[in-house]
Formats: sequence, C-alpha cells, structure tokens
Amino acid sequence: MPTPGKNPYFVLIKYENDKIENIQILESMAKHVGGNMTPGEFIAGSGANKLLCGNLGPKAIQMLQAAGIEVYTGASGTVIEALHDWEEGKLKLASMDSACADGHI
Repeated sequence: MPTPGKNPYFVLIKYENDKIENIQILESMAKHVGGNMTPGEFIAGSGANKLLCGNLGPKAIQMLQAAGIEVYTGASGTVIEALHDWEEGKLKLASMDSACADGHI
C-alpha cells in the first residue's frame, strides 16, 4: 500500500456497527498526481475521520490530526485486508516518532 501522496485513488468506506455500509472510490486531486492540493488537504476535505495507510510523513500527520482525523500506519495488502488489520488492532496510531523521514507527504 503506497503512501497517501502517491495514490492515484482513495477508497472511502462508511463503516458502522462493525460492517461496511458503503464504499466510494475517489480519484486523487493531490499535487503528487497532478492535482491542485496537498494529499493531506484532499483527505481532510473528503469527510474521512480515519486514515489507514502504509506510512506518511510528519507534515501529513500534523495536518490530518489537526483536522480531527485518526491516522493509522502499517497497512498493507488490499483495502479489505487493511480494514481487517485495523479491526484487529494490528495498525498503529501514527505519531511523529513513526513518521516517514524520506520525504513522503
């Protein structure tokens, strides 16, 4: 699972009462893929309240947390596999200590 800044698409899942209610696939409008906003701005504007991702940088963590979004790192595989890993508590809540330091968003 790439970092959010490199994804051409995002999957929004409405998840209630331990089940998927709706799935929506959005094409990214982030600068890294030719759009006009940062990946963090795009995600924050999507209405999401949680982000599951492989990893991300300190600026993105700060921006998303300031927008009230819980950020979880360590996701891999398919979207459904990442969701199951989150349900099982296998993903870690992002922090500045866990931020990617090699220039990712």
